[in-house]
Amino acid sequence: MIKPDTPACVLFDFDGVCADTERYGIELDREVYELYGINPTKEEMQSLVGTTGLESIPALFRRYGLTVTAQEFFAKRRDNTCIYRDFPLEAEAGLLDVLKDLRARHIPTGLVSTTAASSILFALDRLHLTSCFDVIVTGDMCEHHKPEPDPYLLALRLLGKDAKDSIAVEDSPVGIHAAKAAGLYVMGYRGASIVQDTSEADEQLEGFPSFRV
Repeated sequence: MIKPDTPACVLFDFDGVCADTERYGIELDREVYELYGINPTKEEMQSLVGTTGLESIPALFRRYGLTVTAQEFFAKRRDNTCIYRDFPLEAEAGLLDVLKDLRARHIPTGLVSTTAASSILFALDRLHLTSCFDVIVTGDMCEHHKPEPDPYLLALRLLGKDAKDSIAVEDSPVGIHAAKAAGLYVMGYRGASIVQDTSEADEQLEGFPSFRV
């Protein structure tokens, strides 16, 4: 896909893009694996990142001969809210400069996340980033989550922008698929501690200091 010369808007994922939170989620998952007596590989643990877990969790446990539903898994797991409220949080290096530059150029920005609004808004407030986004779409605002395009389509509709002129920044295969299905040009972000498969993205982004639009 051709990159827009001047994007109509730029939409950012939160977990693993705006803040390096996914490593904390894996630690919460690991506590549950230990209860079941299994020790998944790094790749297996990362397979849950960016998903709702409804399919990925049972698939992981089947590899170890266990039948565990996502509901059973989450009943034993500490709630994700502790990541956004209690764990150390920092904005990814260079993100604030990018957001300020886009605002100065009158390019609208949006946040598109599968995480619930209560957690996202709390985290954005901690990071002093809430006012940096023109629209925020969270997991409880859409019936269908990533990898479906619905969250991105909602953000575009709220901003009144066309997908073909817009850019998304995503770090996971699930998020990249959602953004591309919505018709956006996608930058695959690789600057967080957990680097996922971003090969489906139109462009690789090693960190926000190298962000160019």
